[in-house]
Amino acid sequence: MKKHTIFTFILLSIAFSLKAEGYRISIEWGGLPDSTVYLAHYFDSRIYVNDSIKLDNSAKGTFTGDEKLDEGLYVLYYNDKVYFDVLIGNDQEFKITTSNPNVYGNLQVMGAEETERFYYYQNFLKLKGAEKSELMKKFRQAGEIEKASLRPKIEAVDNEMTNFIDAERKRIPGSMYSVFMNGVYQPPVPKPDVPETHPQYDSISWFHNYAYNRDHFLDYIDFSDNRILNTPLLRPKLETYFNKILLQAADSVIPYAMKVIHRAEPNDDMFQYVSQFLLNNAIQSNIMGMDAVFVTIADSVYLNGKATWADSTTLMKIAEEAYLSRYNLIGNKAPEMKMTSIEGMPESLHELVADYTVIVFWEPDCGHCKKEIPELYKRIYSEFPALNIEVFAVFTGDDENEWKEFVENKELVGWHHVWDPKHFSKYRFKYNVKTTPLIYLLDKDKKIVAKRIDYSNLIKLINTLLK
Repeated sequence: MKKHTIFTFILLSIAFSLKAEGYRISIEWGGLPDSTVYLAHYFDSRIYVNDSIKLDNSAKGTFTGDEKLDEGLYVLYYNDKVYFDVLIGNDQEFKITTSNPNVYGNLQVMGAEETERFYYYQNFLKLKGAEKSELMKKFRQAGEIEKASLRPKIEAVDNEMTNFIDAERKRIPGSMYSVFMNGVYQPPVPKPDVPETHPQYDSISWFHNYAYNRDHFLDYIDFSDNRILNTPLLRPKLETYFNKILLQAADSVIPYAMKVIHRAEPNDDMFQYVSQFLLNNAIQSNIMGMDAVFVTIADSVYLNGKATWADSTTLMKIAEEAYLSRYNLIGNKAPEMKMTSIEGMPESLHELVADYTVIVFWEPDCGHCKKEIPELYKRIYSEFPALNIEVFAVFTGDDENEWKEFVENKELVGWHHVWDPKHFSKYRFKYNVKTTPLIYLLDKDKKIVAKRIDYSNLIKLINTLLK
């Protein structure tokens, strides 16, 4: 009897272990008999297929596997119009029933608390979203008196949704559901400790909101837990923080980029994802000066051996781009260029004495140059004739006669026309000259104020600086 009990216990233990290691998701999808249904998972903003089954003539079927699925957000998919999301956590043996056409309205889950709570959250959000939408519709059509009565109602709905998400994220600590809810949670910014009657309330309130979001927007993302990568939540969160919340200047972005990278470093997958995102976000940015962010991340992660995921070709490209950027970052002193003038005399960039110096790299056979160089000359001399602005115009071509002919025909007098046919100054590397025309603006100390701007924005910038 005792041996039988021990043997039974061993069998039960083995069975439990086998159950815990795999997944078994039963599905009953009314309206889809004899249909193929797919189980797919999110990774970042993309979806990848894990499994597929063909439902029987009762529209029933079961997804099974010997190994547990990675916890995250999944999709049960029939076609582009018929599908629904399903959150899969630690409990991976459960049943889902639904039916067309109201898939979400008819959906029920049995056997997995995290999956059940996810649908409870979705239904709550749908209900409150419809309530707020109706209030906003009334608000847009209302007069001032009615708007005053609608505002607290709208605020109450917002608070109810925020409080609900806050409570739900704490419901199952450590779970995938908690990871997901922390990803969507955004706590309200507390009001500044200044009365609204204060004469500078608007500016104080703006800075208070900015500082709070700057310091707390990413508080609820656990960068040591890579399960959030199996959702579409992290990328928009990072995009919002780094491209909209933070001031769009390299000095404002760099310390917080490095802070997030440091938070992600304990987890290999998160470290790779965050580093790649921030590197690409910097190099693809249209904001002037963000190449400093790129160089900092390249130096700190990729070029010191930490980016174990990057192959030699990738590292070589990053090293090259960092090299071409680091000498001409905004705020740095512009590299010296000693060249030969159009008259054959030596010229030095650093020896020019001016309040502002414009460097323009150009060549006569460039289509844009033919249009923009004369326009730049006209606008600089017509709008700022009394100002101490020098132009260091670097000819990047090889045909000396063509260069001199263009300068003479367009009457570009007064500029410092120079060239370096043997490339002794290495200007192409130091100023990252890949296309022309290319414009830099330097201050009186020859520090780079702006770069890679067209002549119209250069004029606007000079006007702004003068004011």
